[in-house]
Amino acid sequence: MSFLLRAALVIAGLSYFAMQRDGTVPQAADVKAVAERQGEQLTALSGSVPAQMRDAAARAATAELVKRLSTQTASRDTLLALDRLPEWRGSDLR
Repeated sequence: MSFLLRAALVIAGLSYFAMQRDGTVPQAADVKAVAERQGEQLTALSGSVPAQMRDAAARAATAELVKRLSTQTASRDTLLALDRLPEWRGSDLR
């Protein structure tokens, strides 16, 4: 996981410096305007879904989350029951 984070950081840094060299680094006002437009689009999209459907989806997601959290154990054991069986020692034919 740390490898992925470091790789993302390096790629982001190189991209930033490449944009800075070309003079295409976005200004803070541009970034804020884009974020506001995306927020407006998300609000419009969520407004098109009926409230009853949103409530049902929220209940289903909450139920699934509770189910997954309640079935987790403190053990980090990754062996399956099949992995715990004794090794096959061959046939007893003599």
